[in-house]
Amino acid sequence: MEILHQIKSDNTIVAVGRHQGMDIDPDKMMFDREKSILNQLSPRKRSEWLASRELLFRIAKLPERVECLYDDFGKPYLKGINKHISVSHSEEWCSAMVSDKSCGVDIQVYSDTVQRISNRFLSASELGEIENVKNKLHFLHLYWGAKECMYKAYGKRKLEFRSHIYVNSINVELCTAVGEIKYEDIHLLYDIHYRILPEAAWVFCLQRSTTGHPDQPWM
Repeated sequence: MEILHQIKSDNTIVAVGRHQGMDIDPDKMMFDREKSILNQLSPRKRSEWLASRELLFRIAKLPERVECLYDDFGKPYLKGINKHISVSHSEEWCSAMVSDKSCGVDIQVYSDTVQRISNRFLSASELGEIENVKNKLHFLHLYWGAKECMYKAYGKRKLEFRSHIYVNSINVELCTAVGEIKYEDIHLLYDIHYRILPEAAWVFCLQRSTTGHPDQPWM
């Protein structure tokens, strides 16, 4: 697998890679509980799953491989490691993120499907904002990826993309945006970063500190 892009900032690292089918021997890289998950997947999904986990461990740079588990809400974590992680895969693309802060990453190959379901995940005001933009499909994937990232970072489900998760202040020159989760008495802010790749939208986010100020710019 080739790592195409890797970005570091403070105690965060995020990367995107591309693979042509993984030929990793699961017996050499996985624990029993991970193998049980893998055995439930189709061959294509199994390859994507393996690629995203391989990328995760490559950027984490741990002295030895540890078990990748899921909490009660389905959020992944590394056993015994005090770090937040996130992984994503779409066809031959995969991405992984490791940080001291709550984080989320999404990689999505462009598809017309996101346009057909846009009214399910965009608010009325968000739909209005992208009505006349150029490269509408790219913007739809940006919104979808940003909301998916925040959903992963929050990690407790129950959120509706259309009414609880919002994307604001998109800066196309800096490839940044500000995200919000508003749910009951919860109000969280996220710094969103994205890259529009030739075949896929790559989006990642970090939860903003309680001061409300953006984190240091990414390198």
